[in-house]
Amino acid sequence: MAETLGFCEELRPEGCGFVLFGATGDLAARKVLPALFGLCEKGIAPRNFYVVLSGRTPLDRPALEARLAAALGRSGVPPRPAAFAAFLERVEYLRADYDSPAFYAGLAAKLEALDAKFGVRRRRLFYLATPPAAFEPVSARLREAGLLFDPKDCTCWSRLIIEKPYGSSLETAVSLASSLGRAVPEAQVYRIDHFTGKETVQNVLALRSANPVFDGTWNRAFVDHVQITVLEELGLEGREAFFEHMGLARDMMSHILQLAAITAMDLPASFHDADFKTEKKRFFDSLRLPAPADVPAMAVRGQYASYSGQPGVAPGSAAETFLAFRFFVDNDRWRDVPFYVRAGKKTGAKATRIAVVYKKPAAGVFGAMDIGYPNVFSFGIQPEERVDFTLIGKHPGPRLCFARREMGLDYRPVPGEAAKYPTDYERLLLEAMAGDRTLFLSYDEIRRMWEFLSPLLDSWREKPAACPLRTYPDGTPGPAEAAELLRRDGRDWV
Repeated sequence: MAETLGFCEELRPEGCGFVLFGATGDLAARKVLPALFGLCEKGIAPRNFYVVLSGRTPLDRPALEARLAAALGRSGVPPRPAAFAAFLERVEYLRADYDSPAFYAGLAAKLEALDAKFGVRRRRLFYLATPPAAFEPVSARLREAGLLFDPKDCTCWSRLIIEKPYGSSLETAVSLASSLGRAVPEAQVYRIDHFTGKETVQNVLALRSANPVFDGTWNRAFVDHVQITVLEELGLEGREAFFEHMGLARDMMSHILQLAAITAMDLPASFHDADFKTEKKRFFDSLRLPAPADVPAMAVRGQYASYSGQPGVAPGSAAETFLAFRFFVDNDRWRDVPFYVRAGKKTGAKATRIAVVYKKPAAGVFGAMDIGYPNVFSFGIQPEERVDFTLIGKHPGPRLCFARREMGLDYRPVPGEAAKYPTDYERLLLEAMAGDRTLFLSYDEIRRMWEFLSPLLDSWREKPAACPLRTYPDGTPGPAEAAELLRRDGRDWV
């Protein structure tokens, strides 16, 4: 039986050209190229649409097509021949020399020719799937070549998409934003965090706004605390050099605080860019910044046991692969409600979820006793996409005993349904084509994230004895001290 749908709102992106820098790199192969193909295969890319792939590797046409086929095959489902052939008709390759003005002049000429061929009219997305060090010089060269034009000056547009990490410190993040600002206005910068594109993350706000019974209790009067869990079964899978420089806290803090914002921000007047960004900014401005003296008690860092023996890892490395911490949001909705976070590599079964844990009864007939369980509203993000609500009821029998019961909802109850709709990256690329920045990160969010993270990093570097790096066995949910972080407050991970 077909599902009956209520109100629906659909993105309608304009025809455009998509330029992918770093097209022969790992990020392009794992995420961006499958997303571009998926949009075309599912019929949700613009009708007038083309792709220019640019990388340093020399590739003739057969080598390009073989490389694309291999990347799409590794992404999950090998492409159907007809769909792949149709995609190839939209794709061109240009060998890159990111430091050469001649390269950008050649790119400009190719884009003009493809605009004419596909009827696009100078509307272009530039995706920088390059190392962050290239963001500034590439954006500056694009500006010098006249490829980053302001939509106020014409009916055309150009947008710049960049990936994390957005700097490695507060100072480098500010410097990066300043350099990008010299090349293109902030309104034309799209900072991707793929967690915001996940259907179940968006469903948190949708459920709250469409069901007042939930949002009416989404506050300090009813909620005891909130938990955010991002655990991964895999280790670093060749990313040791990156982690030696960045560590998990820098790598994951954007994901973590985006999940927190979606959970805890006040509902916007609408789900369009300006209203959404206004409420999200209010949430970030309400984050209580850690005091350096509080870091040893509020955070636990760890490293899985086999990390130190992997190639590329320095002897005695202090890079963390696990992080747990507590924070507070100082606004009327959440004041004094603790938020607990844990995230890590090689921590057992993959699990990303948000749990809103309610207070136990404090008044009424059961107010004087501990019935044993709280209500828990849990959002499973991956690998399972589901919503669960824990209810407390009477256990069958002659005695008055309480038992916990789960009420669950699979987010995708129809087998194969997920294949019809955009993945996280597909959704975000579609939003960028439509000029909707709702799900992308603003500079204000990035700056506040670094203001929050900096005291932790400073304390770990300057006072390592007070903030020791805990070792945990591979495949376990982090060091024991992460559980103790909650137990000191009379709570446990759910």
